[in-house]
Amino acid sequence: MTGHAGTPKTTIRDSLRAQPHLLGHVGSLVVVGVGYYLGARLGLGLSLVRDNVTPLWPPTGIAVAAFLVLGRSMWPAVAVAAFAVNLPISASPLAAAVTAVGNTAAPLVAVTLLNRVGFRRQLDRQRDALSIVFLGALASMLVSATIGSATLALTGRIPAGQLPAAFAVWWTGDAMGVLVVAPFLLSIPLFWEQPRWSARHWVEAGALLVLTAVAITWAIRTDLHLLFLTLPIVGWASWRLQLRGAAPAALIASLVATWGAAQELGPFAGRSLLEQMFTLWSFNACVALTSFFLAALVSERMQAADALAASAAELEERVRLRTAELSEANARLLREIRERSEAQEQLSHEEARAQREHQIAETLQRSLLPERMPLIPGVDLAARYVPATADVQVGGDWYDVVQLPGGLIGLAIGDVAGHGLQAAATMAQVRMALRAYAMQDPAPSSVMRGVHRLVAQLPGTEMVTLMYLLFDPVTRQLRFANAGHPPALVFGHGGGAYLRDGLAPPIGVTADATFAEASHALRPGSTLLLYTDGLVERRGVSIADGLERLSAAAVARAGDDLEGLCDGLLSAFLEESHVADDVALLAMRPSSVVGGPFSLSLPAEARMLVQVRETMRRWLRESGVPSKDADEILIACGEACANVVRHAYGAHPGDMGVEARLVDGSVEVLVRDDGAWRPAADRGGGWGLQLMSALMDSVDVEHREGGTDVRMRRRVAVGDRA
Repeated sequence: MTGHAGTPKTTIRDSLRAQPHLLGHVGSLVVVGVGYYLGARLGLGLSLVRDNVTPLWPPTGIAVAAFLVLGRSMWPAVAVAAFAVNLPISASPLAAAVTAVGNTAAPLVAVTLLNRVGFRRQLDRQRDALSIVFLGALASMLVSATIGSATLALTGRIPAGQLPAAFAVWWTGDAMGVLVVAPFLLSIPLFWEQPRWSARHWVEAGALLVLTAVAITWAIRTDLHLLFLTLPIVGWASWRLQLRGAAPAALIASLVATWGAAQELGPFAGRSLLEQMFTLWSFNACVALTSFFLAALVSERMQAADALAASAAELEERVRLRTAELSEANARLLREIRERSEAQEQLSHEEARAQREHQIAETLQRSLLPERMPLIPGVDLAARYVPATADVQVGGDWYDVVQLPGGLIGLAIGDVAGHGLQAAATMAQVRMALRAYAMQDPAPSSVMRGVHRLVAQLPGTEMVTLMYLLFDPVTRQLRFANAGHPPALVFGHGGGAYLRDGLAPPIGVTADATFAEASHALRPGSTLLLYTDGLVERRGVSIADGLERLSAAAVARAGDDLEGLCDGLLSAFLEESHVADDVALLAMRPSSVVGGPFSLSLPAEARMLVQVRETMRRWLRESGVPSKDADEILIACGEACANVVRHAYGAHPGDMGVEARLVDGSVEVLVRDDGAWRPAADRGGGWGLQLMSALMDSVDVEHREGGTDVRMRRRVAVGDRA
């Protein structure tokens, strides 16, 4: 009895909690319905066909904006309001209901298509502007135009001969509603979501809107065809104020032009209905494309500039901190040398100096090189650094691997002439500068110019040899530039070849900052080998002989893994007891992702999602999966991996496994984790599984002991790239 007695109290409590959400939803429905109805009454005032068809139908824009902002659950309000509007002007209640179905379905189709292509309501990308014009307006509104005009003809409201004109006006009106009203409504939230305008911006916006109204009104009133004069003004508003200025200007221009068409003024006078609609549609479409596309373009450029400035500031700060750390380390090391020298006075000054400097060289040099090679799926990397064994101070040999945006990989190897702390400091600054310039613009010629400018400004400039290569794992294309460094070796079972193009003098030798750039395509199974001159140069032996010997030794070991390859080359070229000069070695080999199942094991961290996507994209592409299927499989796999990163582990991230294979014309994907998922927060969401289910033929989630498996399957037409 006690358990039953508590049930009513729990139910009442849950009901009270749900009431605010329910009231808010009902209020949204009422606001959308009323707005739709008032917009419809305004549009019907411009009717051109039987008081039913208007060249501007604001409710479609209201519905699309409501569905994008509040969700498609607002469709009942649109449906009821559409029925209420159509009932007095339709032949029967059934005809009004059918027309209302078309009025509701068209915005739903528009929003579905926009969501499918990743539309952002801020309209701050070029793809968003194109999507709302061609998918949201022109394509989707064919639904309502077809249903509405056909209903008018079937119920006898218009003769059959007037059907094309009714269809044209209906389609134009609905499309213009989306093109003009929806962006205006979507721009309103931006006034509090984005930085506030200054008084100057408000004055400029007001002046542009007044100028737009004056220009379009004059163009409508005159018999001259001068509608195009409005476009520069709308474009200026888009460039200066982006969507917040473009949307109101486009709305004013389209409203006045539509009114002029309804009144048959100016360029619309004396024309047939189809000609008027074509002229109106052309003008409104040009206004929309000009304003929204230019606004999106400017927004993208501003965002890119802000991101680049932030990245540059961060990199500059990192270089400054790293340089300060090196200076502090140098100071500590110098103090230690003095103290140890005083404590070991009994030893020969020259012996103590040689021994201590050798220890400093090896310790400091290794601390300035990468601690470990980055984990890059689809690419194997290995590196070695061997310091000289006698009479050496701090050297300048170095290498680096930089992971760049878009899945690109930057590889560098260089040598600062001379020895000592000055060479080490120069090496550290060159390495950090190269990383910064590669993040700004990864093109080899651009990176070389940046490093050249830095070295030219350093005090006591040393000569620096440097080779920088940019590798695209998807296309296996290498772009490179070489400033006086020994050429890179590309080899496989079929032989080896040196990359002798893209040559320029060493950095710091000339004032000229012109660097050539060359390219090379790595064949499957090929290996790229970078090295410093200490590996191949020997006193009294031609450098050509050393290069020929290196090529032969590398080809003989082409079947070894990269770690074994590096150890084998060092063993063959260096003496255990004596190394005359520092040696740096860097090897890279793209691993094949074709010919069998795809498998990755990575840390469950957000930064690894890009690596999963790029590597799996290679596997799908090289396995012959069509691009459309591949894109949707990547989205589903990315969603599953993102869920692992967000939910599978707590404060201590674990590992994530991704597997894929082709079985009987289907792609099977498995995303695995070994964590215990955290409970979902009560703040919405849950769309990930629905998205995966929509993109794949089947999605199975198995919560096993010690982890979770997500299995997805999609049938594809392998080999069809269309």
